[in-house]
Amino acid sequence: MGILVQKDEENSRLQERIAADLRQRASESSKQVDFDGVEDSAMLEGTKKTNRFSWFWAILVVLALLSLLVIFFIK
Repeated sequence: MGILVQKDEENSRLQERIAADLRQRASESSKQVDFDGVEDSAMLEGTKKTNRFSWFWAILVVLALLSLLVIFFIK
């Protein structure tokens, strides 16, 4: 968003007020703490990251890939 500069004095006063209002809104919005991103989402409540059984999932993926290899390439 840009502000056009003209020689008219009333226009420059209006532009100054608009610029001041935009600066005020920007400073107020930057101070907001309540950010609802992925990390503090209510959907993630009660869940935990996979750590102990990640090896199990890796083995399952490898076995699935091997079975696809057998099905499609080694008939």
